[in-house]
Amino acid sequence: MHTDLDELTALPDGHKERLARDVLAALGITSVRTQKDELVHACPVSAYHQDQARNPTAALNMANLLWHCLGCGTGGTVLWLIATLRDITEEAARDWLHGEAGLNRAMELPNLLALFDALYTEKRRPPLPVYSPRMLERWQGIDGYILDDRQIPITTAVAMRICTDPDGLIDKQRTGPRAVIPHFWNGQLVGWQSRRLPAADPTAPKYLSTPGFPRDETIYDHQPGRDTAVVVESPMSTLRHRHHQPIEGTFGDAVTDLQLRALTRGRKRLVWWLDNDEGGWRATEGYATKGRRRPGAPERSSAHCAAYIVENPYDADPADLDDDTVDALIDAAVPWPVWQRPAVLLCHRCQRTAHPEAPCTPFTV
Repeated sequence: MHTDLDELTALPDGHKERLARDVLAALGITSVRTQKDELVHACPVSAYHQDQARNPTAALNMANLLWHCLGCGTGGTVLWLIATLRDITEEAARDWLHGEAGLNRAMELPNLLALFDALYTEKRRPPLPVYSPRMLERWQGIDGYILDDRQIPITTAVAMRICTDPDGLIDKQRTGPRAVIPHFWNGQLVGWQSRRLPAADPTAPKYLSTPGFPRDETIYDHQPGRDTAVVVESPMSTLRHRHHQPIEGTFGDAVTDLQLRALTRGRKRLVWWLDNDEGGWRATEGYATKGRRRPGAPERSSAHCAAYIVENPYDADPADLDDDTVDALIDAAVPWPVWQRPAVLLCHRCQRTAHPEAPCTPFTV
């Protein structure tokens, strides 16, 4: 039976090895040893590994160009690895592979991108990680930063199983307390993100995710039974307003086709509210790449349901705004063809022109 990997495995071994080594080098992975048909190296995906310098657990197979890590159980195609490490979509990973890296020189094939399109299909994606919810029981309590500074209702924090990791272990170093935000998909715990708390080491990463965190194929607090949903980027925005709005998060401005499929399935109406920054605007209105226009997420969703966009005048995302303001802005959402990015952003506290260099009150998102 012919499979998507047949074309790839039929390539000359020298081409495949050159491509594999070039990809790793371009991604900054330079400490590599050859073991049979695999290039073994330290795992670049997970921050929770130990002793990777002496005992690396990741490998890129030169025979089939599939990457895997025995330590954290993540894996996928070369394109998946690029998308994961660069925190971009599969479309952007293809552009990077073809353009910035120039790696097609290793294969001498005019259909390089078509080959990876065939490989990077839903059926070839690695299975979602699944964790026992009992793993969350080691962390107790909800930090005041979540309840007071972020103004997330206690009922929401409890329902969403927010908890506090008091140690924040990173590479066996205690970096201080972190808020843990579990992510459930189809009733299963598929990972969690943690956010550095004010009492932690300020040099520690602000956000961390579990290995293989499925940010590009799932939705935070997705409730498919709703006729309408408000789509935001951040889980913090979802947590802040889920008690009064049907709000769901995409884990960033790069809305993939898999996410769009989940968001639109069975829906009558989507209200898009991506952040007021260049990334959010491009994701909302679309952009051109290599002479081709990539429609924005609202336009793509309009083929399946009514699509509206919030006209947000503020230099703030929904997590920063009070309930009444959020309700009013959502009620006034406009059809997607009407929306335009704001010419001037306002401060949501004083209503003057935004002044991020001198905020009205100290606050950290």
